[in-house]
Amino acid sequence: MTVRSILLFVAAESGRVDCGPAAYAISLARVHGANLTVMCAALDVTSPGSGADAPALAREIANSARDAGVGCHVIAEHSHAIGISDVVAEHARMHDLCVSGVSRLSLVNERQIAEGLLFASGRPVLLVPASWDLPHAAAAVAAAWDNTAQAARALGDTIALLGPEKVQLITIEGEKNLPTDMNLDALVSALHRRGVSGGHGKADLAGRRIALALAEEAANAEATLLVMGGFAHSGLRQWVLGGATAQVLERLTMPTLLSH
Repeated sequence: MTVRSILLFVAAESGRVDCGPAAYAISLARVHGANLTVMCAALDVTSPGSGADAPALAREIANSARDAGVGCHVIAEHSHAIGISDVVAEHARMHDLCVSGVSRLSLVNERQIAEGLLFASGRPVLLVPASWDLPHAAAAVAAAWDNTAQAARALGDTIALLGPEKVQLITIEGEKNLPTDMNLDALVSALHRRGVSGGHGKADLAGRRIALALAEEAANAEATLLVMGGFAHSGLRQWVLGGATAQVLERLTMPTLLSH
């Protein structure tokens, strides 16, 4: 199995074709021979008529995708009977993977869309910094490993959909207790049985915020994609995200795939 259908959401106020989520989604679709569906919406409801042209941006992204040889479909209209976050999450359920940014430029913003995708779509979501200008490459992936179901889900989604050549498991110690019955060799052997080379490394939190520690250790492993489980306290998604999830959404430094 590999990714065949990707939903890209872009905010009209901040979206660009040459970098960020749109450019990354196009390169991701091209690498995997996937179809791309583009959904673009104006989110700044406090400034109507601000000049954000969602249909024009969607057409520009679609043209860029087609120029790259990617089959592309545009969602030109959406219902206003429900919130935009719910609309995007509903559309995402029909795809293998969702791509979005995390901009907070307006009262309703990409960060809220990203949360909705992660916790309401049932699909993995790949978040891309607005300034990221490198194409997708899944040859080397770093996966945050803390022995949780969410981490296992994110790792499994990544292997199944993106087929990375190598996965470096990263465990950050000093942030929370990580009880386990598996040793490092067992973890690495499990990767190899799934057709993926890789290893496992531990790093101390050393006073860093957990999201920064993961990003730095991923960069040290020469990874171009970070993978991690998304967590929120049960029933309280609107108010209490898990610490690492909230930090990643707040300060995204590299493309990051999250599954819940």
